[in-house]
Amino acid sequence: MDIQLLLVPYDSGQRGWRCGAGPEHLVRAGLPAHLQRQGHIVTAIHIIEDDPTYSPAEIRTAFELARRLATTVRSARTARTAGHFPLVLSGNCNTAVGTLSGLTPARRATFWFDAHGDCNTPETTTSGFLDGMGLAMTMGLCWHHLGATVPGFQPVAAEATFLMGARDLDPPEAALLQGSAINSIPVSQIPEGLPGLLARAPFADTLGYLHLDVDVLDPAVGHANYLPAPNGLSLPHLTAAIAVVRARVPLGAAALTSYSPEDDHDQGVCRAAFAAIDAIVANGA
Repeated sequence: MDIQLLLVPYDSGQRGWRCGAGPEHLVRAGLPAHLQRQGHIVTAIHIIEDDPTYSPAEIRTAFELARRLATTVRSARTARTAGHFPLVLSGNCNTAVGTLSGLTPARRATFWFDAHGDCNTPETTTSGFLDGMGLAMTMGLCWHHLGATVPGFQPVAAEATFLMGARDLDPPEAALLQGSAINSIPVSQIPEGLPGLLARAPFADTLGYLHLDVDVLDPAVGHANYLPAPNGLSLPHLTAAIAVVRARVPLGAAALTSYSPEDDHDQGVCRAAFAAIDAIVANGA
């Protein structure tokens, strides 16, 4: 597979801080060479940067990065005849807005692996953490005006959104999930319950976006970031689930997010990230 690595090394508007250090750490740890050893071609490594004429600001920076990422994803997919596969390495989950926008006008489905719901809105959040709204943004539940500034932005339908492995939910998120058409799949049903669920979903002419926040993994694998949540997925269950998704829907893009090297003391999550990426790009997307 021809892969373009798209690095978005920001966390909460700060470059290289906390999970923002993750993308470049994975590259320094040898990810491009690892992919090449697996038979892939890494055609380019792009670093998506904020507009240097402005001071960092969490909301402004997040949407500026989304705009630039959307354009880069679209360019990657239309390069040459067959296009390249955009693999995004990002500090924050809200870059999904840009990645998904780069896949339009295709019909899209989101497969969101995360310990957290990321379904808060400005009206429900108690922390004000923008990244806790990442999945809600992709469905058009909040930040409508700024979302519309991202080239190609179109909300993904709740029915085509699959939240997998979430177990640390704020009460408003839990209420939203209960009252919506979002497909929420608990750890206990992954991967065994996925084939039946996905077999019933209408995916004709659909491109998948696979979103992997590495804190979906159980902390026994390692601490992915500063927000560990117990009772997560094992690495074999995660890679098996990715294989189930890929067997059902062609992927248009994927992202690995929220990896904080300073919390990964023995590099267990770094190794797991390589294995998960292998599952994402196995035998072409």
